Amino acid sequence: VTPAARYWTLTLYNGEGELVANSINRYDFTSQELVRHADGSFTVVIAPRANAGNWLPTGGIERYQLALRFYDTAVGVATKEGREIPMPTIKTRGCR
Repeated sequence: VTPAARYWTLTLYNGEGELVANSINRYDFTSQELVRHADGSFTVVIAPRANAGNWLPTGGIERYQLALRFYDTAVGVATKEGREIPMPTIKTRGCR
C-alpha cells in the first residue's frame, strides 16, 4: 500500500549512498513500471540472485539502503495531515 501520489520511486543504494553497481544496471522501480498483483499490491525482492517479478539486484553487497520518494502527494512532513496514511511494509526473509 502506498499513499496517493502522481509518481513514486524506490531506489537501492549502498552504505555510502551510491547506486548499487550490478550487471543489469537496475537501480530502482517507479510506480509506473512496477508489476502489481491482481489486488493492486506489489512485492519487490532485493537479492543478489535473479528473482521473477520486481527484482533489485544487490550486486553482492550485504548492507544497503532503500529510498522511497513520493512526488505530487498530499502527504507532508511539515503538517500533521497524512501522517496516519498507510505506507508499504518491509518484510525480510532469509536474512542474517
